[in-house]
Amino acid sequence: MKNILCFLITFLLTTSMASAQEYTPKSGNWSIGTNAEPALKYLGNLINGTTETPELNFANGMHFTAKYFTDDNTAWRAGAQLYFTSDSSATNPYNIGFTAGKEFRKGKTRLQGFYGYQGNMYIANKKDRSGEKYADTTGGINGFIGVEYFIKAKIALGAEYLYGLNIKNEGFVLGGATGTLMLNFYF
Repeated sequence: MKNILCFLITFLLTTSMASAQEYTPKSGNWSIGTNAEPALKYLGNLINGTTETPELNFANGMHFTAKYFTDDNTAWRAGAQLYFTSDSSATNPYNIGFTAGKEFRKGKTRLQGFYGYQGNMYIANKKDRSGEKYADTTGGINGFIGVEYFIKAKIALGAEYLYGLNIKNEGFVLGGATGTLMLNFYF
């Protein structure tokens, strides 16, 4: 028992004294990310004793991102959003979106802010009130601002807010949206 306690104290002291440089991304690093919801649901189930495991469900929409850091505080980023449902009565059976942009970071600690811009293109298959199917396309440019916290070295939880101008079938739309809570892995 004494050895386990000594190991635990040593581990906690070692990890708590690690510098922020070991946690955050550096020039040349890549990142991949996805929705944090399934992982957080699984963690919550572990804590409350539920044995239910989360499923990969495209009916709720899945977001994937990739980033490449050109320096310690700047990254090019790309993303894909996928939503599919087999429900024949759904008014929006699928939605596929792609984004590309640039991200700038502030902060040297485990908690970092970021901001930037990105272009987007979305394609959705929808049904009108009469049941007729049509393709809805959207394109635009958004600014974003967000925060990311490194829970472990090169593993972070983040969220962002988007605001921008989009072109839809109906015309121009200016507005914002809360982004998805993301889980990012850096390497």
